[in-house]
Amino acid sequence: MGQQDLLETPSSGLEENIVGFWGLVSQSLAGMAPTCDVVAFMTAGAAFALVALPLSYLWAFFLMFIEVNTIYQLSKNRAGAGGYYAYVSAGLGPWAALLTAVMVMFYQTVSVAGIPVYVAGVFLPGIAHLVGFHLPPWFWIAACFFFIGVPWGLSVAGIRPTIRTLVFTSGLEIAFLIATSLFIIGHAHPVAPLRPFSLAAVGLKGVAMGMIFAITSFIGVGSHAPLGEEAKGPRTQRGRMIGKAAIVSLTLVGAALTLAAYALTVGWGEANMAAFASAPAPGVIVYLHYLGLGGAVALIVLAINSALMDSLALLTASARVLYAVGRDKLLQTHFAAVNGRRAPARSVSTLAAAALALAVGVGLWLGPGNAFDMLTTAVLFGLVTAHTLMNVALMRLARREGPASSSQRMWARGGRLLVHWVLPILAMTLFWGVLYESLVPFVFPLTWSAIFWAAVVLPAGIWAWTVSRGVSLPERYALGVPRDDGVSLS
Repeated sequence: MGQQDLLETPSSGLEENIVGFWGLVSQSLAGMAPTCDVVAFMTAGAAFALVALPLSYLWAFFLMFIEVNTIYQLSKNRAGAGGYYAYVSAGLGPWAALLTAVMVMFYQTVSVAGIPVYVAGVFLPGIAHLVGFHLPPWFWIAACFFFIGVPWGLSVAGIRPTIRTLVFTSGLEIAFLIATSLFIIGHAHPVAPLRPFSLAAVGLKGVAMGMIFAITSFIGVGSHAPLGEEAKGPRTQRGRMIGKAAIVSLTLVGAALTLAAYALTVGWGEANMAAFASAPAPGVIVYLHYLGLGGAVALIVLAINSALMDSLALLTASARVLYAVGRDKLLQTHFAAVNGRRAPARSVSTLAAAALALAVGVGLWLGPGNAFDMLTTAVLFGLVTAHTLMNVALMRLARREGPASSSQRMWARGGRLLVHWVLPILAMTLFWGVLYESLVPFVFPLTWSAIFWAAVVLPAGIWAWTVSRGVSLPERYALGVPRDDGVSLS
């Protein structure tokens, strides 16, 4: 594969100047699925963090806010369908970029599989149980087809209906969670209001294991990055808009989820959080107690919608990464084909089929509850791998920068040291520390998460190395972006 092949671009591709700033924010919000997190990830996380569930979410929020610095720094001068794939390419070259692309598609596709398994196999049967109705055992399988099939249909219909749908629903979710959480907190009257932010009850390990589910609540924070070519505005400004959208969306979701975790903890009862984790739909029970039937029904409806929008956002994002790799001729070029709506339909369909097969297969193997825990932890492995490569890429790019002018040298050096070195190293240390503290020694079913991740990352690394050996990139060029956008960090 020669350099000329990589520089060829298709005559027809993604539709430009479609997605505005709030469209990017909404895509990122939907990828984090805040209401679905409240009924799924918080219930799973409470099994480990117990009363310290809010602390797990606060620490995860802090960690992801540090990591958003890396997204902001890498995105501000490059915007393309590759997203993280393009960012790592600019700093570390083709091999690391391809491995990043595989990891992004891995953890986003696994998340598309995992959330429907929980909602259809645990949450909705729990709701049915509360009202004295029992769903048939095959219900969750049929529901997985719905929760993945509807987003697939919207995604292949093009970016316009996708963004219109996400803009409408994402803001509603955030407003609902913040308002209802404040109401519950105001009426719960906790005896020890600061206890949910203390390590004393469960220790560092309990909080760290709760952070598995808290961090994965934020995995979609960068799901808007692959919309760089479809964003509105001059190409030179689209990258900066992506970075700002990441900061805004993470701030909104982080505040909403931390508030919601605290509201559910004090609303349920701080001393009885073990029962929270084992109860059928505990979040709905809390909402029913404090907000009545209307509040509980609203939570259920928004949670179902959130699961759908999460799958839509992550399919939209990961399909564009696959599209970008195909466009660079590093995979089959048919992945770079777009349909009449300018959507990468083949890429979307491939990843949707993979998610559906994974959801049904692992769900049948482990059962929906254990399948969700296993898939969610595998998501965290993929996320940490991709973000580690991004942080290393940022540090590598920082070394290529020229010195600051004499009048600005001290301030510039201090700022660059912080955002290009200190924060990336801190983020990597915390990411891998959480993984180690929470997973060692391995317990069922989390052991299978590490095996699943290793079974993907090792062959992916060998494949990426083999393919990248034939790639020759011009200086200042990044894979995954239009060739005139492939600029280095400045």
